Amino acid sequence: MSVRKIIALVAVALAAVAGVATYTGTASAARQGRGAVTMTVQSGTLDVLAAPCGGRPLVVDLANSGAEGAYVDVFITPERPLVTSHDVISTYVPPNGDVALRVQVSAPLGSAGGTHSVSLRLGARGAQQQAAVTVTPKPSGPGANLALGGPVSASSTHGNFSACGGVDGNADSADWSTRTGWNDGTRGVFPDTYTVEFGGPQAIDRIVLYTLDSARYPAARNGLQDFDVQVLGGGEWTTVSNVRGNTTGRLEFPVDPAVSTESVRIVALASNSADYSRIVELEVYQDS
Repeated sequence: MSVRKIIALVAVALAAVAGVATYTGTASAARQGRGAVTMTVQSGTLDVLAAPCGGRPLVVDLANSGAEGAYVDVFITPERPLVTSHDVISTYVPPNGDVALRVQVSAPLGSAGGTHSVSLRLGARGAQQQAAVTVTPKPSGPGANLALGGPVSASSTHGNFSACGGVDGNADSADWSTRTGWNDGTRGVFPDTYTVEFGGPQAIDRIVLYTLDSARYPAARNGLQDFDVQVLGGGEWTTVSNVRGNTTGRLEFPVDPAVSTESVRIVALASNSADYSRIVELEVYQDS
């Protein structure tokens, strides 16, 4: 089997795992190989946050109206400061079938706000299509959730999750494991840690933690049970709160704003399910 074919089959498998396309757009016909393939990209504007966890997926749909399969290349060129997960994706599109590709679009921390574009071209000679992307700077100052978008790290992460899932702005436990949330990767082994950094000292007023709590997965059976909330200042971790026997999904912890904090972490000691640590969202606010 050729290297090109192996790469194409792997790309198809990754696309299948990633999920179904959620964006629509205008089609541009192109032909490569032996199939008539149409590419559809987002026609609206994709919103990304200029932060390590602020990227969003751009979905590209490839539809083959021909009776024979086709191997195709999609070339991706982002406008600065945008960064994309791929420069080119090679894939196989089955006859009378389609493939959904996901391209992660992000902007580095510190990027200015503005609207930029990602150019996509089907094949070496295909016409370019443009996807608009709006960049929003990471929030700061009074009222800001300083944890939003990270940077964030974890002691371990389950393969179905991302550490970014706990700082993506989605605190809805109903979206657990499909759109949001963090789950550690060491079943039945504690402690687990989940840490968000600020890139420098910050005066914070409160920390809000959402652990798993939904109709299907109530906190009393699946949420964090015992954990410590800690802040980093002057190179030392200080415990803000020791929580034991928790059965609720949302908890809030006041912090003395006179103490400069460089980072916040949750040290999970036990879960109500006795297996994994689960955080839906961690928020850190500077109220004044």
